[in-house]
This record gives sequence, C-alpha cells and structure tokens, in this order.
Amino acid sequence: MPAHQKTCLALGFGLAVLVAGAVQAQEAFPSKPIEVVTHAGVGGGTDITARMMMVQAPAALKTELVVANKTGGSGSASLGYALSRPKDGHTIMLITQTHLLTLLQGKGAGVKVGDLIGIARATEDPQVLMVGANSPYKTAQDFIAAAKTKSLKFGTTQIGSVDHIAVVGFAEKAGLMKPIAVPFRGGGDIVVNLVGGNLDGALLNYAEAESQIKANEVRALIVFSRSRMGSLPQTPTATEIGIPAVYSTTRGFAVLKGTPEDRIKALEEGLIKSMQGKIYQDYLKSSGQSEGSVVGRTEWQAEIDEFLRTGDVALTSLGIKK
Repeated sequence: MPAHQKTCLALGFGLAVLVAGAVQAQEAFPSKPIEVVTHAGVGGGTDITARMMMVQAPAALKTELVVANKTGGSGSASLGYALSRPKDGHTIMLITQTHLLTLLQGKGAGVKVGDLIGIARATEDPQVLMVGANSPYKTAQDFIAAAKTKSLKFGTTQIGSVDHIAVVGFAEKAGLMKPIAVPFRGGGDIVVNLVGGNLDGALLNYAEAESQIKANEVRALIVFSRSRMGSLPQTPTATEIGIPAVYSTTRGFAVLKGTPEDRIKALEEGLIKSMQGKIYQDYLKSSGQSEGSVVGRTEWQAEIDEFLRTGDVALTSLGIKK
C-alpha cells in the first residue's frame, strides 16, 4: 500500500476513535436501571433505607432503581458483587461503618481501603455520651476531668463494634486514660446497667435510651454530631467543648473508584433531591434519625475518611488488626 494511503488510513482510524470516544462521553446517563447494592436482607434497616430513598428517586434520576441484597461476610459479599459490576455509575452501594471495618481488616473481597467514593449520606444517628442519673458526673467537663485521671468503664455492644471504636476515638481525641470496655448483648442491656450504676458511661443512640432520659434515669452529657440534636437541645456537641469528634451510626451511598466523575456528580444530585423529598424526610422523622442526615459528597467522604483513620487506630490498639 502506498505511503499516502497508509497515512490516510491511519488518520481515518484515529478520527473514528475520537468520534467513538466523544459519543461515549455524551451518552445519556443513566441509560438503564440503577442497581442499589446492600448487605442487608429484605426488611433490614439498611434495606428499608434504600427502598425509602428509591420512592422518589426515579423522578430525580430519570430511571428505575432496583435493590440487590447481597448478604454475608459483614459486607464483603456486597463489596465483591459491586466489584464485579461495570464502574459506569449504574451500580451504587448503600454502605455502613460495618463495610469500613471489613475493609480495614482486609476482608473486602478485592475492594481495598480507598476504593470507595462517597456520594451522599442517607442517615445519621448520632452517638451520645450518657451516664446514669445517680452518676457523680453532672456535666461533660466533670466526666472528662475524671477520665483523664483514671480509666472509666464504658458499656459497648461488643469488642470492635462501631460504638466501641467511637469510645476509643473519643478517649484519644479528649486525652483520656485508656477506657475499659464492658461488652453487652445490646443497647438495652447497657442502659439497664447505666441506670443501675454498674457503668461510668456509654456511647448510645438517643432512641436506645429515650424513655430513660425522659424519666430522668439517664443523663446525656455530650452529643457527637456537628450540631445539637433537636431532641437534646441543652446537650452540647463534642466540638463545642473542644473535642473535634463526630460519631454516628450512619448509612450512605457510594461507588467504586474508577466511576466517571460526571456520573458521580449526577448521582449525587439525584440522590440528594430524592432524599430531600417529603417521603424520605418523613421516614427519617418516624425512625428517629437526625434531621440533618442527608448531606452531599464532600461531607460524607470526609466522614468516611475519618472513620477509616479512627477505626484503623482502634482495631490495631485492640489487637484485632495486626
């Protein structure tokens, strides 16, 4: 083939590649249903959160959404499934701190720390430092002063749990003596032991001790959220008393690294719009979640990164991660 023909052929091929790339870049998104992957079974709290978001999401995202329940392995099954799907924005995950703890322990089924990109937070249930009504610690300052001179007993749901790691993080940021973790089956048992004076304190969600707080059997000292809770307007946040700590039981949407930036932005806008709708907001109120639960990518990603940092330190200090 003459040289000029080869040159024309090469130019033509290059032009075809550029055109194909331009067409792909301009392809409408979404172009098919979006799959929402959750590690919870049907009817679980995370599954319900996903489905409540999905009520108004089709109008916001201009496509249908379907749930993929991939249970098992403390989130590893759902992570592995998401990894097997194309990174084109048509697969999103609803993650919790459980997923992050799984990643920190190297059990993410191929997904590694740093591979998750937060899109939008869906729920925030702040943790609250609580003591029994008969506790000698009347204020946050009383509690912190004592905890700087001796190790206090904290109730936790289990060793290495989200609330246990929050206790470790709180102690680190506030400069406290190493806390003594006392594991229980659940929040209800912890509350009973707070009331009975068997524990110095605990980090619990408001709903777990709501009746005892209203009955003046339990006292809330610190709220670990960015702003005060409407249900505890007189209780200061950790930040207000000089402790840069935010701890909540949270759920939020994420994609894997490699998903196109423009599609992440479109997902963020659509998810936030759907979760700001009346149906989802009513769900938050009825389930006792924070009014400020829904936040965008920047704040949610910062929260993910902070939990990974705190969780890594805690798991290492506890001997769970070598």
